[in-house]
Amino acid sequence: MTLAGKTAVVTGAARGIGRAYVERLAADGAHVVAVDVDDPTGGLAGLAGGGAKLGLVCDVSRSDQVATVVATVLGRFGRVDILVNNAGIFPVADLEAVTIDLWRRVQAVNVEPILRFAQAFSPGMRAAGWGRIVNTGSASTLLHGRDLAYLTSKAGVHGLTRALANELGDSGITVNAIAPSVVATEGFLGRAREKGPTADEVLTRISAMQTIRRLSVPADLGNVLGFLVSDAADFITGQIIHVDGGLTRTGA
Repeated sequence: MTLAGKTAVVTGAARGIGRAYVERLAADGAHVVAVDVDDPTGGLAGLAGGGAKLGLVCDVSRSDQVATVVATVLGRFGRVDILVNNAGIFPVADLEAVTIDLWRRVQAVNVEPILRFAQAFSPGMRAAGWGRIVNTGSASTLLHGRDLAYLTSKAGVHGLTRALANELGDSGITVNAIAPSVVATEGFLGRAREKGPTADEVLTRISAMQTIRRLSVPADLGNVLGFLVSDAADFITGQIIHVDGGLTRTGA
């Protein structure tokens, strides 16, 4: 499967899952635009694949910065064929600790940019009769976490995924979400160090609950993305694909 000639935008692309997405799309031949609040440019050097690579700094919760990214990408490539919404934050806050400011910040980063980028890039997809939108959801919506703002945001991602699939399906555009569990990324490891249990304890506990008892790594998600954005997946839309080693196999 090749994505030669396709342009892909990935948010939250500087590290972890987003980095794996960029690597997979580039390897499959797409022009890749990596977007992150931290400069992702350095990570693009040496990527496999013959397509163009562009790194852009953007706080996706800022509408003005999103507009700048949109203008830059469309000015250079004309349209976007593949949109991967991966940017996200995951603060730990239960009912007593969560504030309205924190709540709104999480929704502004995790959910709202999906709508903004879809509004900006879907017209080009419609005109081409082909497009792929893939969002990063979370298996935690089926588990027993207490991170209120984060869990609510990911449930919103899942709902928005289905709503967009309903609206865009007759235009040749598929919209799906990849829902991982705990993935051994820099972001997760950093959070686990700040507030116990330790990263190793969490990873060991989660792995023991899976049917495939190994750690989840970013490439697991990249492989699924490679399929979802290909022509082989053109009859799959509105789906939340749980890539979690069987962790949520009993979930509703």
